[in-house]
Amino acid sequence: MAKNKLPAGIIIGAVAGGILSMLDPSTRKRTAQALSNTKHSISYYSRNPQELADRASQKADEWREIAEKIQEDIAFLSEKYEEVKSLAPELKETVQETKEAFTEEDQTPNSPMPSGGAGGLPEKKTM
Repeated sequence: MAKNKLPAGIIIGAVAGGILSMLDPSTRKRTAQALSNTKHSISYYSRNPQELADRASQKADEWREIAEKIQEDIAFLSEKYEEVKSLAPELKETVQETKEAFTEEDQTPNSPMPSGGAGGLPEKKTM
């Protein structure tokens, strides 16, 4: 059975891409700065683990509040959807009745039509 060469190919491609991207000076500078910041953060939080725990707890609370707000919004939208859905048959019936009322008026034989051209305007006389 042949070995799968895909994982090795992916790793080799990633390494080659990383090496090639480091040829750009601005990329090297940004990468060095990001590594330095990460090193300082790791060093700081290794000396102050309680602060890391406090920040993680604070972020978890923020995400929990966001999730609760989203749940409230979904419940509100669901409720409004059900209201609109229940109004749809009534609205359809009202529109149909209105349509029928106007079509009945247009079909009455004794309805006075204004004389003249299109739209009830008098015809233009030409000489």
